[in-house]
Amino acid sequence: MTSPPRGWAQAQAALLADVRTFDRKAGLRPVQKIHVKTLAGERVELWHGLEDNEEPQGQELDVRLAISKLQAIRAGAKQDRMPCRVLKGLYVGGIGAARNLRAMRKAGITHVVNASPVVPCFFRDVPEGAVTYLTIPLFDDEEADLLSALPDVVDFIAAARAQGGGVLVHCYAGQSRSVALAIGYLLRTQPGLGVQAALELVRRTRPCARPNAGFMKQLEQLERERE
Repeated sequence: MTSPPRGWAQAQAALLADVRTFDRKAGLRPVQKIHVKTLAGERVELWHGLEDNEEPQGQELDVRLAISKLQAIRAGAKQDRMPCRVLKGLYVGGIGAARNLRAMRKAGITHVVNASPVVPCFFRDVPEGAVTYLTIPLFDDEEADLLSALPDVVDFIAAARAQGGGVLVHCYAGQSRSVALAIGYLLRTQPGLGVQAALELVRRTRPCARPNAGFMKQLEQLERERE
């Protein structure tokens, strides 16, 4: 199996950081016929409206740059195909790991937490034995409510591990949402473990792990409430 290129984790994290800082609320003018591909491979037109002889300027160029970075993230996620072991029975990853049934079977993964609203549950009905899914439609937004989703995730992971199963927690890039949920599980089940120690534990096998600032604040709040 082909491994991701050296340094992919840092590059992916930098791209995500840039895209997160893009101001989606700015007053952007529509640009001429920008297309992207959906996860199903469909070509979709997102914006149009510039005159034929008009060149994109200012924020319109920022839009194109943001889209190109998102496309780079998409390409990198496909190369990132292996579930990363946090501890026995707990793995994190992105869409590449989520669709790699062979690797999931080899790791003993029987359950999946899908934290992305746009990633399908690929193996819910596979002939050789269905994977059990918990879907958490969480957006990678600093204002997203991570803590309200955590009780279901903790119970799901704990039950699967108690039965001798393994759980993959994934989002799209496997850097923010999935990592934050995994850290939340660790905080709830490992009394002596703090947020930073839990993050470092994940980063031993998943160096690109970087929950967004809002998720980190919520996890730190959870740590304080636990004391």
